Amino acid sequence: MNMISAEPDLYDVDDDGVPTLFGLCDSTGFVSFPFQEYGSEYNGDHGDRVTRIELCGTGVISAITRIHAHLDPKVVTPYLLASIVLEEGPLVRSVLVDAPQAQIGTRVRAITVPVARGDEQVAELRFTPLIPKGDA
Repeated sequence: MNMISAEPDLYDVDDDGVPTLFGLCDSTGFVSFPFQEYGSEYNGDHGDRVTRIELCGTGVISAITRIHAHLDPKVVTPYLLASIVLEEGPLVRSVLVDAPQAQIGTRVRAITVPVARGDEQVAELRFTPLIPKGDA
């Protein structure tokens, strides 16, 4: 794949396009996303009292909606937008792909899709349903 992350502060991408999300862990173990330098949103820890951690990139859909119109006419609609509670606790919102049957409670994983940005291709973060091992 050899693409760069569309948002390098939020996630990195390996050679296969698999994203690694970066979160913040404070002194109590509270995890938030994304990692940022301002400190813990839970207790205010900052500096050497917070750690940048890698998140597993899997979670469960807690809300889902179909978007039928977008302010930017270049954005293809309709698409599914979901609130996802990651395994480590933070809630993120992301576009779903390959998810026609997705619903609240569906387990999902982070993936990337290639998107043109100027003259280069970048890897943009999305989520897709996890396929149970017996269903593959």
